[in-house]
Amino acid sequence: MIRRFFEQAYLYHKGRSAAFHAEEFVLMQLAYPLTSLIFYCLVAAYSFQTANLTSWVVGNAFLLCTHACVFQLGIVFDSDRFYGRLRSVIAAPCAKLPLILSNGVFPTIFAVCASVFGFLIGSLIFGVDFSGVNLGLAALCILGAMISASCFGICLSAIGLMSDSMHLVLNVVSYFLMIFTGAEFPISQLPLAGRIVSQLMPLTKAIAAMNGLFEPGDGAFWTLMAGELATGAVYALLAWGIFRIAERVARRSGKFDLF
Repeated sequence: MIRRFFEQAYLYHKGRSAAFHAEEFVLMQLAYPLTSLIFYCLVAAYSFQTANLTSWVVGNAFLLCTHACVFQLGIVFDSDRFYGRLRSVIAAPCAKLPLILSNGVFPTIFAVCASVFGFLIGSLIFGVDFSGVNLGLAALCILGAMISASCFGICLSAIGLMSDSMHLVLNVVSYFLMIFTGAEFPISQLPLAGRIVSQLMPLTKAIAAMNGLFEPGDGAFWTLMAGELATGAVYALLAWGIFRIAERVARRSGKFDLF
């Protein structure tokens, strides 16, 4: 069962990346996101007149997952519909939750690599000091955040069964992540409604937990990470629920879309 799960995950990955050479794939995963990280950190440096860019490096390093976890995962079922695979996915007599979750295995791995690379660039270019940070907890924080973001992307993909405008949805969501996760400015500056929305978004608690690792005596790490993983689990279950509804509607109406 576990072997089949990872074989399915690998096939999903090959289907999405087979058209690219290795160097093209690496540049697609890293070049544009890292350019964005450097850009927003420079904007913060000149806007706030500060040389301490730790919080912006942390936030934007986590946002490097947006390409893999939002834009790639968010169109999985949309692509399945286009290539004619959705019929087999819906009609297959197997458990759908492992099938859905297998989509997120390789995007999670690539998102972790992009985030780690983002922290490395932040350390080299912007002088972020990791000497006093527990690297084991930092690695755990990055992994948990990317799992949560991947579950969020899978949920967006399931929402694609109810919408024919997924590119618009995904672009709007990418800006929601920038605004409501605390990556670009403190959540405390948001109005009450914005602070409520921020707690429903992935990455918010992981960014706060990572920032806490740079502040000695902050004991909220485990609480924040538990909240981050719970957020990801909710999105995974929500994706499964939407897919089950779509599956039931497809069998009754003979259509694969809910719009």
